[in-house]
Amino acid sequence: MHKFGGTSVADAERFRHVASLLLARDETLQVTVVSAMKGVTDALISLCERAAVGGSDWRDPWHELRGRHRGAVVALLGEDSGATLEWLDERFDKLAEILGALAVIGELPREVLDRVQGLGEVCSARLLGDYLKARGEDCAVLDAREVLVVDRNDLGVAVDWDTSAARLARWRDAHPQRRLVVTGFVARDRQERLTTLGRNGSDYSGAIFAALFNADELHIWTDVDGVLSADPRVVPEAVQLSALSYDEACELAYFGAKVVHPQTMAPAIERGLPIIIRNTFHPEHPGTRITAERDITGPVKGLTLSDGLAVLNLEGTGLIGVPGTAERVFASLREARVSVVMISQGSSEHSICCVVRGAEAQRAQAALLQAFAHELRIGQIQRVQLTDGVSVLAAVGDGMAGQPGVAARLFESLGRARVNILAIAQGSSERNISVAIDSADATKALRAAHAGFWLSPQTFAVGVIGPGKVGGALLDQLRAAQPQLLGKANLDLRLRAIA
Repeated sequence: MHKFGGTSVADAERFRHVASLLLARDETLQVTVVSAMKGVTDALISLCERAAVGGSDWRDPWHELRGRHRGAVVALLGEDSGATLEWLDERFDKLAEILGALAVIGELPREVLDRVQGLGEVCSARLLGDYLKARGEDCAVLDAREVLVVDRNDLGVAVDWDTSAARLARWRDAHPQRRLVVTGFVARDRQERLTTLGRNGSDYSGAIFAALFNADELHIWTDVDGVLSADPRVVPEAVQLSALSYDEACELAYFGAKVVHPQTMAPAIERGLPIIIRNTFHPEHPGTRITAERDITGPVKGLTLSDGLAVLNLEGTGLIGVPGTAERVFASLREARVSVVMISQGSSEHSICCVVRGAEAQRAQAALLQAFAHELRIGQIQRVQLTDGVSVLAAVGDGMAGQPGVAARLFESLGRARVNILAIAQGSSERNISVAIDSADATKALRAAHAGFWLSPQTFAVGVIGPGKVGGALLDQLRAAQPQLLGKANLDLRLRAIA
């Protein structure tokens, strides 16, 4: 099972590369889920928003997007592009009709947006499928909306597995080809309305279809060699991780690491499906393997940094010992449709602190001020304080559980870098320690923590004075220990001088 992201299918040249990569693999049944070409989903959403404002401001971007897809078809299929171009023009003509209707009604219904924003994946799948056919392959294209049925709830999207499996079985009866290309991101709901799996949902599509096809593995192809120990733009010495557990991957994905869509993990965990993050442009690299297996050789596996956040602090003596206060806080935030990133509360119960996204911070503060207006008026609660310009640094690793001193090591690293901590959170699983910090300190905090946990090899320079019998024996021991220290302790021991 393969899934290719938008950067992997950004233009005709990359479609050719993906096709060559697939054709080089000898697989009994090859199923490939594709995303839209890079930037297309955003462009489609923008078209809808422009049209809903009224007027014809959407026409030039529509022509540009249509021309981009037509150009890719012609570049790939050449003289054989007629049927695909006709199919493509029909889709874009229908899109123009929808945009024109939005301009008339002056609003953007959710079901219309869902119908439009999945067009990129539909086009990508058709283009890759037609190119494989042009190269003589027995290939079929599956529009996921024909088989995948989902339901929306408070936690996101839930798959109707029985209905989806039955529909897929009927589709396979009519399409027995051994190479299949599937649209990512799109689905239908129980009322047969077109819908999507949410932002960046093509990874989730990959996991769903891997489960439906009983795949042995899911290979997610992207533009990096795998998961790194930290963002390499901030920590240049970040190293590639050869393996992660499902739990570690979930934690890293939640806090913004470029791993996989968080919902992707559910089908994989339930079925024990290995996920391998691979580089489309460096296919010989083994990537990062995500499985149920846990590697606890070190306490921390990776560090993530989430920016653009804010801290809300509800504080007052009236909170102490009062049941239901936390419930009221989170109920009011839920009603205001505010997502809580992190929660922290001291055992004194004098305050409750939560981290929210910066774009939702004012709305969140207003919701709490309204929910606790009476307590604020009579003085039981002293303040609802908002601090913006906040980042959250998270240290993640299965090896943290039961290991004394991990938090101290993190705080010591941040203290040495003179980084102040605004709030701290750690779950009882001991797999994650998260700290809220000033965004101005975020870069040096991440670098300090990465160095503090020796996530990349640390170079130690050694000089030996007196290379006699004792000194010679020491040199022999250092030479023998060098590979072991590098492999097990990430310690790069180098002999710099002998005198």
